[in-house]
Amino acid sequence: MATTTARSATLPALVYVLAAFGVVSGSYGAMRALGTTAMFAKPREVYLQLVTANNEGLKTFVAAPELEKYDAREADARYGRRNAQLPLAVVGLILSCLMFAGAMRAMRGDGWGVAAWSFAAAASIPYQLLNLALGIVVSRDLAKAVAELPAMAQLVVGGGQMIASVIFCGVAILYYGLCVIYLRTPTVRRAFSDAAARKTPSA
Repeated sequence: MATTTARSATLPALVYVLAAFGVVSGSYGAMRALGTTAMFAKPREVYLQLVTANNEGLKTFVAAPELEKYDAREADARYGRRNAQLPLAVVGLILSCLMFAGAMRAMRGDGWGVAAWSFAAAASIPYQLLNLALGIVVSRDLAKAVAELPAMAQLVVGGGQMIASVIFCGVAILYYGLCVIYLRTPTVRRAFSDAAARKTPSA
């Protein structure tokens, strides 16, 4: 414990701040990827039940027959893209695990950790863009069905969700980009080189 503390004490403070966000990001991303995989691995009928439960809040704005019709169309649109959703979810799970493990070990002054963290951050930028692109494609598939809903419901399931997706993607890319740039600076490289020279971190 004393050796680990001494080894990590020389790391810049920003490493710990970014690593903490990396741990949270990795945890959230892994849970989200597992959830997506579990949803789209189910039969279409089961997925429809999940969509129906998720849209319960729309009952305030949409009559039951119209909402049932919309649920079916949304399930078809999203489930029809499962061949793209599932591979993306697997990639997301791998990157999230690398992000989590890398950030955790980087805080201990582990050179492997910072390398894994940096790689996961760099690879997550195109991954997030692909995720957003898939979301846009699904939104276009649903455009006609959404247009038939009342105005308030359109805002909730259409514009509101897409705006949230764009904001989430933008914040994620900003964080990953900052990690990629900062972790490659001479100051950070030197800090981890010095730590490795004193003692090779254990697994």
